[in-house]
Amino acid sequence: MEVQKQIKSGLNRRDFFTTAAMGLFAMGTLASPAQSRAEEERKLPQIDPERVRKVIEEMEPKIGRYWSTPRKDAEFLHFMVKAARATRVLEVGTSQGYSAIWMGFALGETGGLLTTIEIDGGRHALAQKNVREAGLSGRVTLVRGDAHREITALKGSFDFVFLDADKDGQMDYFKKLYPDRLSPGAIIAVHNAISEAGDMKDYTDMIRRRPDFDTVIVSTTLDDGICMSYRHRSA
Repeated sequence: MEVQKQIKSGLNRRDFFTTAAMGLFAMGTLASPAQSRAEEERKLPQIDPERVRKVIEEMEPKIGRYWSTPRKDAEFLHFMVKAARATRVLEVGTSQGYSAIWMGFALGETGGLLTTIEIDGGRHALAQKNVREAGLSGRVTLVRGDAHREITALKGSFDFVFLDADKDGQMDYFKKLYPDRLSPGAIIAVHNAISEAGDMKDYTDMIRRRPDFDTVIVSTTLDDGICMSYRHRSA
């Protein structure tokens, strides 16, 4: 009513829009998502790219020893997390933390967080050390345990999932993720889709048949392969 009175009394257009905008702002309807994210970002430690790269270089000689994701695949995950603007990422199979650090590095741009699960105590402890030395402890939460159980305890949903653990366990992981822990528009990336295709056949056959997912297999190394599945936003 007050706005109508002001219009009738000859309030000029600029003053009207200023008054209306101030009212909307007071009610919180003009809150900027970018501004909200920036406020959240200030609560997280800033990422030092040189510090991250130094740790990555130190970890690379141990890739084969710890069955870590090859560098080319890790770089691809880094790229995809950014391209998908992912903010809630889940990894199954931390190992020494190599791929977790690459994805955590990408989350510095998207403002997101990563949860990674590792069953082996020694690898879990090593990954904690590497993540801490990379300065990513504020971005990466490391969980020790059997992911087949731990996934069910996770809260909320994820928009990017990287599975790199027991290859014959993919069907069970999918059942525990879909639908409630997998956001519409999410991407599931499963490692070794070429090199261990036989163990993953049930999963890849299933996910290819689903009408609510688009699936492709990509390879950066011409060896390992990653099965990439996108969940339709209308699903």
